[in-house]
Amino acid sequence: MESQEEMNTRYADKLLPLTVLFGFFSFVGVVGNIIVLLVFGPGSAYRRNNFRVFVVCLAIIDLLTSAFLIPAEMFKHRNYFSFGDLAICKVKCLFNVWAGCAAALTLLIISIDRYKKVCKPFRTQISPGCALKLCVFLAFFLSVILSVPGAVMCGINETNMTNIHGNLTTVFMCETEEKFKNHIFRKIYKFAFILLLLGVSGACVVMYILIGRQIAKHWGSVPVNFRKDSDRLNSDFSSETFGKIQSSNNKKSVETLSSVADDPDQIYPSLNPMEESRSSVVKANGNVEMNQQSSQKRLIKQQSTTSTSSGGNRKGDTAQARRKTMTRQGSGFGLRRFPYKTLIWFILTIVFIVTYIVYLALATQVPKIPTMTASSFALFQSFYRIYFINNIINPIVYVVLDKNFRTALGKVKDKMTSCFHR
Repeated sequence: MESQEEMNTRYADKLLPLTVLFGFFSFVGVVGNIIVLLVFGPGSAYRRNNFRVFVVCLAIIDLLTSAFLIPAEMFKHRNYFSFGDLAICKVKCLFNVWAGCAAALTLLIISIDRYKKVCKPFRTQISPGCALKLCVFLAFFLSVILSVPGAVMCGINETNMTNIHGNLTTVFMCETEEKFKNHIFRKIYKFAFILLLLGVSGACVVMYILIGRQIAKHWGSVPVNFRKDSDRLNSDFSSETFGKIQSSNNKKSVETLSSVADDPDQIYPSLNPMEESRSSVVKANGNVEMNQQSSQKRLIKQQSTTSTSSGGNRKGDTAQARRKTMTRQGSGFGLRRFPYKTLIWFILTIVFIVTYIVYLALATQVPKIPTMTASSFALFQSFYRIYFINNIINPIVYVVLDKNFRTALGKVKDKMTSCFHR
C-alpha cells in the first residue's frame, strides 16, 4: 500500500522544478510591479494620460496575483493530494477567476482606447478620468462579483487514485465540490466565463487588425507639426491618432501619419492658417519623404562645412543642430516609426490571449488528473498555469519599448541610491 502522504510526496517531488519556477515568477512579479507603480504612480511624467491609468491598473492586478495567487499555487503543489485547508482553497479559487476576468476586461478597455485614438481620432475619446473609473469598476468591482460564485462552488473533494502498487488510495483535492460538478448553475457559470474570455479575445484581435490596417495605410507619410496644449486635456487629438485632418476654413482634407513623440504628455496638431499653407506638401507617395530626407542631409552637410571652416567652437552648435533635425523625424524609426504604446498593448494582449486559450483547452483535461502519472501530471501543470507569464512580462515590455519608462526608472534608481548613502 502507498499512503496518502507518500503519494502526495511523490507527485510533489515531480512538481518541485515547476514550484521553484513559480517562486521566481512571484518574486519577479512583486518586485517588477512595485517598480512600475513607483515609476508611473507618483511621477509627473505620465500624469493626465490614459497610458498611465492602464499601466497602474495592470500593475496592481499583477502585483496582487504575484503576491497571493502564485504562492497559493505553490502551496497547492506541495499538498495537491492532501489539501486540507478549505479557506486557502476558496481564496485561491477566488483569485484564479478574478485575475483572469480583471486582466481580460482591462485589456478590452485598452484595445477600445487604442482603436478610438488610431481609427476614430475625431470621435469622442476616453478621458483619463473615464479610463480610471472604467478600470476600477471592471477590474476591482465587476470582476470580484464574477469571481464569488467560483469560490462558493470550490471546496475539498475526496476521491480515489491508483497508487504505485496498483491499489486505490484516498486523496483530498482542492477543486469543484461534488454537489456542484453536474449542477446546471456550474455549467452556466463555466460557459459564461469561457464566453467572456473568448469574446474579449476576439474583440481585441479585431480591433488590433483594424488598427494595423490604419497604420499600414498611412505608413511613411509626412507628419504634421504638433504642439503641446495643456488646456485641451480632453481633445480628440493625441500623439498617436491617424486619419484625415480637415481644415475648418477650406475643408481641405490632408491624410497624415502623426509623428509619435516619446513625451507621453498629450500633444495636438496645430491647425492655424500658417500651418494650412503647408498642407500641399503632404502627399501619399514616397517622393516627399525622400525629398525631405535629402534636404535634411544637405542642411546637415552645409552646417558641418560651416562648422569646419569656423573652427572648433562651432562643433557643438553643429551637433546640436543635427540632433534637432533628427528629433523632427522622431527617434527610433524616423518617419516610419510605429506607435510604441500601441505596440506595447498589442504584445501584452497577444500574450494574454495565447496563454489563456492554452488554459481553456487544458481545462477540459482536469477531470483526468486522478488517472495521470506523476510525470504526465507535472507536464500538464506546466502548461496549465502558463498564464502566470502575464504577471511578470509587463515590466519587461515597458523597459524594452518605452524610453520614458527607462528614463524615469533611472531617476527612481538614483533617488533610492542617494537615500541608501545617507
